[in-house]
Amino acid sequence: MKTVGEVCQAANVTRKTLYYYDRIGLLKPTERSGGQNYKLYDDDAVDKLKRIREMRRAGLKIAEIKTVLNDPGSLPDVVSDAISRLTQEKTAVEQQISCAEKLLSDHFG
Repeated sequence: MKTVGEVCQAANVTRKTLYYYDRIGLLKPTERSGGQNYKLYDDDAVDKLKRIREMRRAGLKIAEIKTVLNDPGSLPDVVSDAISRLTQEKTAVEQQISCAEKLLSDHFG
């Protein structure tokens, strides 16, 4: 079993992130121990945390990650939907950049 600190180090996450995932039910401790009710995690929980981080880096939202964790077979559909969403967001940001550049050139060009 690993302590919070060991899990954070193994998965390269902050305590705040790990506590947040616990609070929202994304990753619960495997068990609690001692008078202080220490949170402990097994290797499967650490692997799950690494998968969560991978999905976050890929731009998936928490709700999408929950869907995949509850139904691993949904991964292709969820990721395809996320790619569509991210592509739309990218297009919107590119339009904003273009407008900002035009604004700058109109006033200072």
